[in-house]
Amino acid sequence: MFDVGSSMVAVCPYCRSVVARGDRSVEDLGKVAELVETGAVLRVGLEGKFDGRKFRLTGRVQLGHEAGGVWDEWYASFGNEKWGWLSEAQGRYYMLFAQKEPADLPDFQSLAPGEAVQLIEESTRFVVAETGTATAKGAEGEIPYRLVPGSTYLFADLSGPSGEFATLDYSEVPPALFLGREITLDDLGIPENIRREIFELREVKAKKINCPNCAGPLDLRAPDKTERVGCPYCGSLLDATQGNLTLLAALEKPAFELLIPLGSKGTFGEDKRTVIGAIERSVTVEGSDYFWQEYLLYDRRDGFEWLIRSDNHWTHAKGVPIGAVEEGKTSASYKNRTFRLFQAGTAVVRGVVGECYWKVAIGETAYACDYIHPPELLSSERSTAGSTEECNWTLGTYLSPAEVQKAFNLEEPLPAPTGVAPNQVFPYSRVYKYAAYFFIALCVLGLLILMISPGRKVHEQTFQLHGPTEKTETYFTEPFELKGHRNLRITVTCPKLNGWLAVEGDLVQQSSGEIQPFLVPLTHYAGTDDGEAWTEGEHSDTIYLSAQRAGQYSLKLEVEKEHPTLTGPLTVRIDQGAAHAKTWFLAFLGLMLIPAGLGIYHLIFNAKRWENSSIEPPETPDEEYVPAPPPPPIDETIPLAEEIGGTGLPIARPVKQGKKKKKRPREDNDEE
Repeated sequence: MFDVGSSMVAVCPYCRSVVARGDRSVEDLGKVAELVETGAVLRVGLEGKFDGRKFRLTGRVQLGHEAGGVWDEWYASFGNEKWGWLSEAQGRYYMLFAQKEPADLPDFQSLAPGEAVQLIEESTRFVVAETGTATAKGAEGEIPYRLVPGSTYLFADLSGPSGEFATLDYSEVPPALFLGREITLDDLGIPENIRREIFELREVKAKKINCPNCAGPLDLRAPDKTERVGCPYCGSLLDATQGNLTLLAALEKPAFELLIPLGSKGTFGEDKRTVIGAIERSVTVEGSDYFWQEYLLYDRRDGFEWLIRSDNHWTHAKGVPIGAVEEGKTSASYKNRTFRLFQAGTAVVRGVVGECYWKVAIGETAYACDYIHPPELLSSERSTAGSTEECNWTLGTYLSPAEVQKAFNLEEPLPAPTGVAPNQVFPYSRVYKYAAYFFIALCVLGLLILMISPGRKVHEQTFQLHGPTEKTETYFTEPFELKGHRNLRITVTCPKLNGWLAVEGDLVQQSSGEIQPFLVPLTHYAGTDDGEAWTEGEHSDTIYLSAQRAGQYSLKLEVEKEHPTLTGPLTVRIDQGAAHAKTWFLAFLGLMLIPAGLGIYHLIFNAKRWENSSIEPPETPDEEYVPAPPPPPIDETIPLAEEIGGTGLPIARPVKQGKKKKKRPREDNDEE
């Protein structure tokens, strides 16, 4: 009966008896129940490789969850009394190895999902993902420890940041520690033909199933993973864990309508996903219920993902390891990105259509928190079933209705979204980047103009003011030559000015007589006050004229003085091609006009986003955030709420609070 020398227990394939190896004889430990069909791809006797070392699966134990779920634990013999524990649940696989003489492991009562735990001298940061009680139900093959049918033990699963995984087993004192990582069947070298054979066998069997309530045909697309089915014809909730579908609750009509039909195949980048089911959930805020839908996406190789629809906004979400997330008081970080707490509340399952991979129940609850870093949404979900507590995280990315429509090749356009989604990106953010590029280009252009087109003096002439009786005097400059396509800078200087002086000038083209008038005012005052000298204004001033046609020009100057007695020199200088900061500044203002307007709109956009938040932002970064208490129990009678109860959810989905104002509760069959 024992093929492996180091195995301790073997299960008789005929009578289901569990026998333990003793010093002189074997010991009968009792009988185990028949194994429940879980769609497992693995099987006893299967061989593979892990990290280059060959192994053979010698046995399996089927463990029961307090919430009614079942998972498989396979035992891999590597030879030389080396054993590996290969756990399988919801299509995920973990290879673990027992650690020798673990010390200073935490007490079970001190563990809480979401909290970091130090394991022996491991430098890896582990976070508690689940704590609970496991019951040994079924078994087969040879097992490397003393298995007692029906025995229970406490356990805790922990996750690291890069796929590391750990389990604490409290069946003995001191507890045992198992360390390893999440793997795929490809990592184990399991041939694809074996996986396809198991899947097709289940698929053929599943396609013959009809709803036991309305006889509607049910086409199961993930038969090896499905535990609950919501009939799309009559709304009945069915159990799919025992092969044939069993009616759990019959409803008068389907819970809600789908915008994406079951069986639709979507493409996200290079990934292809199939819609196999959907659930509707709600939260209660100030006495009003707010609803959203979650479409379950499935791929045989990659497992399950979610497509969430809320206010006709869409988010594509995938599960992430809890150990990869660091949660603070008002924020969380994942892969060096910081997410801000946006909303929290208790989500309630209100309806199920199609397949679901856990024992979902109408009325099932979970407490969820959403953290945003648009376009991403990081969500945690905590659930309790008996003494079992579990925490899961997902990372979602915002999708527009047009992107979802294109992904599934839908003929009809999806409804337009309302309001601003928590993780919706401001649609015109790229304008800021382009404005920065243009600003840099404007600066470079200005520097180039200064370098390649320096100012050129074309004429300078000094006049002697007459005084002392004439208040206005007229002067004419000698002719000078101007080149085309270059601006002019005219500078007037009067060194002896003490008062004001105005120069009204005309730039006269000699050949045509065309006139370009201009005005240069000068103000300069000087004196003493209590023995201290003071000055105000300048002795000179400058104006700019636009480029003139090339040719011969002269200036006519009419000088008006505050004090007729003013005498002294008055110098007029003409430069061509001179840079003018005002021109650059006007170009800058024109460039910034659109970004500034969009910046104001951006502020309004963000204000509308945070109107939907259920979280009051803290006044200071260090202020502690305390989540609002869950809402009171729902008054209405919900089918299966007592019959099944809540279950731990293997993947967390974002909770959608909806708007706190100006939003009516959803009515039955009310389409958005």
